[in-house]
Amino acid sequence: MVAMAFPAYGPPTREAVDAELARLGQDAARVSEALLELADNSGYKLLDSAALTGVTAQRWQRAAGRIAGLWDNYTAFQDVLNRAGEIRGRRAKPRPEELNAIAELLRGKSITLSTKAVALSERTLLGPSIVTEQATLAETLKQMNSDFQLAADFVTAAESTWNRLFEQADPVQQRLRDVIGVVREIGDRTLATAVAGIGDEYTKLRREVYADPIGLAAPNSGFPQRLARVREDLESVAATVTGAADLRADFERRAGQLARLIDRIADLEDAQRVAEAAAREKILVGTLPAPTNQAPALRARLAALGDLRDRALWRRLSEEAGALEAALDEALAAASRVHGAMAGLLERREELRGRLAAYRVRAARSGAAEQPRLEALYQAARDLLWSRPCDLAASTRALSAYQKAVLALNQPGRGGGVQG
Repeated sequence: MVAMAFPAYGPPTREAVDAELARLGQDAARVSEALLELADNSGYKLLDSAALTGVTAQRWQRAAGRIAGLWDNYTAFQDVLNRAGEIRGRRAKPRPEELNAIAELLRGKSITLSTKAVALSERTLLGPSIVTEQATLAETLKQMNSDFQLAADFVTAAESTWNRLFEQADPVQQRLRDVIGVVREIGDRTLATAVAGIGDEYTKLRREVYADPIGLAAPNSGFPQRLARVREDLESVAATVTGAADLRADFERRAGQLARLIDRIADLEDAQRVAEAAAREKILVGTLPAPTNQAPALRARLAALGDLRDRALWRRLSEEAGALEAALDEALAAASRVHGAMAGLLERREELRGRLAAYRVRAARSGAAEQPRLEALYQAARDLLWSRPCDLAASTRALSAYQKAVLALNQPGRGGGVQG
């Protein structure tokens, strides 16, 4: 059997009244279900419990007012249905006046939506001081639907914004916990203070996210930049913490490597002194580079690292160890450079001696080694190379003259050899 339509005007039938009460009862049930679902939403619970500030607080105040109004209107809506149902329930076959009373409740302005005082500046002499807005059930449902959509949209947007901001912030929180754990294990108070400061800034930022997610999601809020600074500061300290932890775990091995490098520098500096003495004795020299003497100071710095380790100053230990490694690299390069400059003079003399001997052999193979002029050139170069101190510049010139004479032996078209 098809339910009869409830007429907009005139007396309704019993069947139409029953059908309309059933339909409106279903509408009321759906409204109740939607409001309960909204109240159970995690975003709603956060908004209702958090100490909100800023833009979020302002918008939530309006949304919460709508939600409170939704419950008031729902209660008024249900009260009207209850009154209509009470009339309908008096007898199986209601009288015409009862049907008309029900129709008046269901079709008329039976719900008070709002009551507000009229401002004195807006009131007329004979006008009311209080204005009441009345509405029908249909108008009330329409208003409730609009208010519910606005409130639900805001609750959903707030929850989505919270989730997005915390997705960005949560990895920093976990990283902070990890770094704090390592710092506690190391026991360095300086590092602990640095991490605590970063943690305070992160906690402050996180509280602001809780209090005003909508505001912090705005393009000009500065939230991404602030979070990035916290992340950068944390990673900077984390790098030092990691270095300190690694140094703590591997200090003896690393200290041994540094000690061996210092020994190598010391050996080079000893070799510098030997090479300098030999060069001044055997080579005619002007100014030589000053010998380096950095090994004693570097050993003292290495010993200071052990003191820092014993005092558990891991951050300083990490920094000082890194600085010492850089200093050792520079010292080794300087020691090698100075030693090379000193030892190179003797090596140059030995190189020139070797070349003189090689050209002597070449001259002998040509059968001209005993020619007087060639022999004279050879003896001049040999005397210079075996003299003390040896003049390397003059020796180089003498060797060059002998070399040219030997090379000319096999080029008769260009001089034909050496004459006696």
